[in-house]
Amino acid sequence: MAKNHYELRFSGTGGQGMMLMGDVLAQAAGISGGKEIVLLKSYGPEARGGACRSELITDEDAIGYPALVEPDFVLAMSQLACDSYTGDMNKENGILLVDSDLVPNVPADVKHVYRMRITEIAKEVTGRPITANVVALGAISVLVPGFTPEGVKAAVLGKLAPKLHEMNIKAFDAGVAAAEALK
Repeated sequence: MAKNHYELRFSGTGGQGMMLMGDVLAQAAGISGGKEIVLLKSYGPEARGGACRSELITDEDAIGYPALVEPDFVLAMSQLACDSYTGDMNKENGILLVDSDLVPNVPADVKHVYRMRITEIAKEVTGRPITANVVALGAISVLVPGFTPEGVKAAVLGKLAPKLHEMNIKAFDAGVAAAEALK
């Protein structure tokens, strides 16, 4: 039986695109996927470089409590984010995706850890590290139940200016390929 209620956290430092990731996946789940959603965003005191996170709850039914209790999925794009935002995750069945170049130390008690060179992949395929969040979105579309590469890619393209589509399609597709290689 598929799980209806799913809690996701996208964490990193300001400037890595965690807020955009939340917006994109909320659109993919809510508008395109027809699910109930709650999207929460939290910034550190600094605009860039400080800890930040975006959190998404999806459910087939009404969401009774609009805050994450035990995340089923956590993306950590920095060591600070991993250290700060994985403590309450579902250690038994949850999925932790880390940028392996930026997060060398992961919690030993998380069973399902995927290490991916997210920022390096972005640099290789687009020449721009800022597209790392789109690489991560491609990976999430493969690794997280309830999302599909087609649905998430459509949401990505819906959020970005057309002049950015070609570059971000390359980043997204590279994230999909990297995640499929991990499974």
